Amino acid sequence: MIYFDYNSTHPPIKEIIQNNLNLYFENYANPSGISFYSQKNFTIIENSRKKLKELLKKFYHLDSYNLEVIFTSTGTEAVHQMVYSFFVPEKPYAIVSPYEHDCFYGACELYNIKTIMLPPNKEGRVNPEDIIPTIKKFNIRPEEISFMGCIAVSNETGVIQPLQEIAKIAKELSIPLISDTIQINGKFAMDFSCLDACTVNGHKIGAGYGSAAFISKNSNLKPLFKGGLQENELRAGTENFVAIKNLVDAFEWQFQHQEDYKNLKSYQQKIESFLKDECNAIIVGEFSNRVQHTTYAIFPELEDLDFVLMYLDQVGIVCSTGSSCKSRTRQPSQNLIRMGYSEKLAQQALRFSYGIFTKQEEVELFIHKFREIYKNIITSKIG
Repeated sequence: MIYFDYNSTHPPIKEIIQNNLNLYFENYANPSGISFYSQKNFTIIENSRKKLKELLKKFYHLDSYNLEVIFTSTGTEAVHQMVYSFFVPEKPYAIVSPYEHDCFYGACELYNIKTIMLPPNKEGRVNPEDIIPTIKKFNIRPEEISFMGCIAVSNETGVIQPLQEIAKIAKELSIPLISDTIQINGKFAMDFSCLDACTVNGHKIGAGYGSAAFISKNSNLKPLFKGGLQENELRAGTENFVAIKNLVDAFEWQFQHQEDYKNLKSYQQKIESFLKDECNAIIVGEFSNRVQHTTYAIFPELEDLDFVLMYLDQVGIVCSTGSSCKSRTRQPSQNLIRMGYSEKLAQQALRFSYGIFTKQEEVELFIHKFREIYKNIITSKIG
């Protein structure tokens, strides 16, 4: 299998998951209990929380003594917790980027937040200079805005958003800035000191499924649901201490292997040159500041991507049409439509995302196999 779907889920870091799973086999007592064995597992959670704070300080410049870390089960839950916690009913508006994951918009809709979307553009990058004119256009005051929300890196295009510049304006207006940072976690260090809240998702960094976290400088947080005293009464439910430890260990592991990410830029350049030169592909956000592990390509000559995906499956190439939460429905990417692409072209895009385990020979084999598939489809189309 040639796995080019890292943005959907990162391959598991087996040694971490296996080692921590042994902890469960050795002691499966409920960490919420009062027995010695329960408290032993509860200590694993608290040690993981402390360690994550230290890692966030080291790699993201977040003050470890001024952070709330709430463990959740998924990235979607973490985003919902973040949005809900920063929403103030007396401030009914939120300023949001046009490039968010659907779970962010879904959370705003669920909690009846009036979202004001910043203008999109062909580059897929928020223009900070649009913030104040947008607020004025909708005739709202900064005091009516609960938060600004801007994803750190688009899960589809890989475009890096200018959080520092956005944060400067948000601070001037006394509006909190929150960010879905899931796609950047572990890929490289960034300065997130400008953020009031962010998120981490375990399966995006090789920790396996079942763990995520909401990180906040705001200590006045609200629970999504009640029913238990776990997570300081902010996230009821039995804690998955194994998945939590997986998340934190994988987060650390990623930064310990930063040297392995250096090859990804050359892989990206090689793949994109091939797709443009031989497949007439359009690389979305090509001239924007992007992460080195994502290629989102539109294929104007491939009208039915279902056939393309079928052929790719047959030769063992795993990729996706965009966000995994929408890929089964085959709906056009709203990100692409907002960026100015037609609905037709938005349904002719494939996302190739690679990562720390990707090898040069896999890139070469991918190019060889994709070249054959493309030629066969185009030839049959002409015939």
